[in-house]
Amino acid sequence: MADLCVNLVPLFNALPQDEKIQIERLFQHKKYQKGEIVIAPMMSANLIIVANGNAKQYTLDEDGNENVLEILHTGDYVGESWLFGQENINNYVDTTEDSEICLLKRQDLLKLMNEQPELSVKLLELNVAKVVKMQTQIHLLTLPKIEDRLLKYLQMYANEINKNNFNLPLKMKDLALYLGTTPETLSRKFALLEKRGQLKRKLRQIELFE
Repeated sequence: MADLCVNLVPLFNALPQDEKIQIERLFQHKKYQKGEIVIAPMMSANLIIVANGNAKQYTLDEDGNENVLEILHTGDYVGESWLFGQENINNYVDTTEDSEICLLKRQDLLKLMNEQPELSVKLLELNVAKVVKMQTQIHLLTLPKIEDRLLKYLQMYANEINKNNFNLPLKMKDLALYLGTTPETLSRKFALLEKRGQLKRKLRQIELFE
């Protein structure tokens, strides 16, 4: 898995290859089985990078139910806020399939940012993008009907790629988590939207109609 993590994360893109190699040596590379906890409250502050596989970041409500914040795929990362002193009170990261994870300790990242000030600027830019992404999900979850959430998500993705015919970017189970529902309910809502003539679906291939 040589230099895989630094090449996956946009944070390190601007650095020359020799510096990337130095940074890669600071990562801990670990393999996790499906359902293993990578991060839980009060654990050590680490920057977590999904080198291969999938994971989910979530909180728990008073009844122990999961509120999914983000679905993490290969190349995604989480944990930068904890690295800068924010206490992790109710955040968890679990793998949703067998995965390889790279961990970068807080003191190592802070040292890097002192040595490479451009990393601070890049991290700020990436954080802004992540906030916008989370605000979009929050907006979707305020829609009371699952079919409205689904259609709005598909329309936003179609606008983003400027195509009305595309493959779903998320697996059904991941999309269900993202929209706050179950895969079974999501399948029924796809069928409902297709019956209404708002889309056509064949497996993960989607065509949206005006």
